[in-house]
Amino acid sequence: MKAFGFEKYGSPSVFEEFNLTRPTPEKGRVIVKTQAFAMNPFDSKLRQGKISFKNAPQLPFVPGSDVAGTVVDAAPDVTEFKIGDSVMGRVVRGAYSEFVSVPHLKLIAKPKELSFAEAAGIPSAGVTAYDVLKGAVHLENVTSILVLGASGAVGSMIVQIAKAMGLFVAATASLKNADFVNQLGADLFISSDQVMQRNFLDHAPVDVLINATPTEFTEKNGYRWLKPEGQLVSLNGFSKEFKVQFETQSITDFNDATYHQNKKALVYLTELIMHNQLHASIAQTFPFSLEGVVQGQTLLDDHHKPGKIVVSKELN
Repeated sequence: MKAFGFEKYGSPSVFEEFNLTRPTPEKGRVIVKTQAFAMNPFDSKLRQGKISFKNAPQLPFVPGSDVAGTVVDAAPDVTEFKIGDSVMGRVVRGAYSEFVSVPHLKLIAKPKELSFAEAAGIPSAGVTAYDVLKGAVHLENVTSILVLGASGAVGSMIVQIAKAMGLFVAATASLKNADFVNQLGADLFISSDQVMQRNFLDHAPVDVLINATPTEFTEKNGYRWLKPEGQLVSLNGFSKEFKVQFETQSITDFNDATYHQNKKALVYLTELIMHNQLHASIAQTFPFSLEGVVQGQTLLDDHHKPGKIVVSKELN
């Protein structure tokens, strides 16, 4: 089967096309013929050798965690899917392939309302957003939330899910992405370069503050807008200078791996999609080819417009 990966670290040009053995269904797994896969910032860091592992991954390495496609085989113990089903899901690695082995607990039927490209853009970011709001955050008595980095893949999902839950949502992003964030349904948009300059929420602090930016949380990131008994969750840790001001606050350094709510999250996400409360934003789609992968990785390394980068056979 065709797969795209690398045998050395470096720029997008290190990607190669490999001819690998098609996977066979092991216990609890489904074989999906890929129609589309999404690229994540993590993939770029992997390609550049910037991810630390206890055990270094073997090369060649085929990355990718988000996949959408058609079921072509399944293990005997998997009964919820049949050959020909259109599905979407996530894997640890290997989605940049013509066929992908996916655990059935990380797979769900693709809503007919979504194209394969749109479906591929949802699983990882959507599950992470769900785990933040439904796992890391205690929702009792919560009515307001501030999302930092609301134009990113996870941040944009958090905004939409929070709105579907009926919360007041304030959101930060760069000014150029204001229209995008407002279209997500945010009640209050705050330009990220004005967080320290204006008092948007000084008289109405929020119950929950979520740092969905790709950087560590610092006190300058609007910490003054969190209630003394509020909850702070950061997806990328905290700076060494950050100090908690109130013992009554809940502070969480979020790690998605501790939640494992893939199936439950995917079901919830598709319900929102079918009720028009969640939308997949696609920045650009590239053909299912080595050239398409290299182009996608190149765009991934830039500060591209909001939305996921997807490689899809729908363009081939």
